[in-house]
Amino acid sequence: MPRLIRTWAFRIPALFPLAMLPLACQTTWTDHLYAPQPLETARLQPAQPARQANADFVLVEDQSLPAPRPEAAQPYTLEQLTALAEQMHPDLTGAFAQVEAARGEFIQQGLYPNPSVSYQGQEINNPDNRLGFQGTWITQEIVTAGKLRLAQTAAAHGITVATWQAVTTRYEIITQVRMAYYDLLEAERELEVNQTILQISKEVLERAKAAERAGVGGRADVIRSEAEVYRAQAAVDASRQRVDAAWKLLALAVAQPELPRRPLAASLDDPVPHYEYNTVLATALINSSLVQAAQADVLRRESALARAQVEPIPNIQVQGGPTYDFPNRSPEANLQIGVNLPLFDRNQGNILAARAQLVAAQQRVRSTELEVGTRLTQAWQRYQVALEQVETYKQEIVPRAAEYLRLVQAGYAAGDPKFDYDIVLLAQQNLIEAKRELVRLQGELWKAVVEIAGVVQQEKLTDLPPRDKPPPDRP
Repeated sequence: MPRLIRTWAFRIPALFPLAMLPLACQTTWTDHLYAPQPLETARLQPAQPARQANADFVLVEDQSLPAPRPEAAQPYTLEQLTALAEQMHPDLTGAFAQVEAARGEFIQQGLYPNPSVSYQGQEINNPDNRLGFQGTWITQEIVTAGKLRLAQTAAAHGITVATWQAVTTRYEIITQVRMAYYDLLEAERELEVNQTILQISKEVLERAKAAERAGVGGRADVIRSEAEVYRAQAAVDASRQRVDAAWKLLALAVAQPELPRRPLAASLDDPVPHYEYNTVLATALINSSLVQAAQADVLRRESALARAQVEPIPNIQVQGGPTYDFPNRSPEANLQIGVNLPLFDRNQGNILAARAQLVAAQQRVRSTELEVGTRLTQAWQRYQVALEQVETYKQEIVPRAAEYLRLVQAGYAAGDPKFDYDIVLLAQQNLIEAKRELVRLQGELWKAVVEIAGVVQQEKLTDLPPRDKPPPDRP
């Protein structure tokens, strides 16, 4: 069987195994507000370093926080969840069912017309010939002009189209899982930051109360500190809700709504891949299953046009069979050959339609390439902007905001009149907003990476696929 008609239909268990291998538990991010870490970047195929934990700030236990996760629960890796989605997601099962439907169409188009057998009796009950002439007729249509071959060739390209569409569905599912995975990571990091902010706000409130008791502070400072605690608590509650919703969305993306909750193995601080625009664009245009499907559809339309053009060539109808002449008691044979004359219907309309569909398919290749380029350019722009902003926030903004808060707090504690309580709160708010913005930008950066990986169709976020990726097949 030609390579181009091979499908993945019987390789689903082999292609998408559940790689649920145990991994070592890794510590979660407990970065103190005053200890920002530098951004790390990696080339396209880096070795993934182990996650680092910053333990220079320890939160005071809060009974309102969720119960700690059991240490025995192994964290989910992104590869585990994508493998699970590939096994369980109904969209992928449906996509491969479409491949099987195309394969059935291919088989059907190559089948020869069935012969027909009939009985024939003539002059039965004639006074001179009671039994008359009796016999059988066998009718067979002989297909001419290679019509079956052309029809089967078109159907074979249909298998290729359906297979590439299944590949597209697979990467769409993988992208959904990756997006949900990093959205959950961002929500969990936001919760950790807000919990740290809440703890600091409580410490500031205690210092304000102590200052009021010592006579060096006022009641207004205490009230404002209490408001900041309430505000921080509200932010923590909202973050918990976001974490819960993000986890549910991840479970749905994996097609497992009852997926047990576990920590995630990745971190927003993991090195991000370094992309070169021209490289990823060229790779995307070569490897994209959308482009491959559009090109295969052109071949299918070409074969369909060729099939329509030979339709006016008539098939040959052959009839024949043995009969018996009872009056003469002699066996005989009959033979009849005929064709349809293409005088009026020469398949003109179908030929015109097939030619127009071919032109449309040819234009879809170009429009698909433009669509892939547009999606990649938009994702790469978001990636580039987020990458630069994360670098700036980690290296410049957050460290300076933290240093400014230290200076203000030291001056306020020393009784320096230049640093009143309003300045302390403003400096604290500046650092809080900087840390929250850093988390948001890190989430945006990884989501942009996921978008690029989805367009380029990377098996791993840190690897670019090889060029000239062969179409999927089976033995």
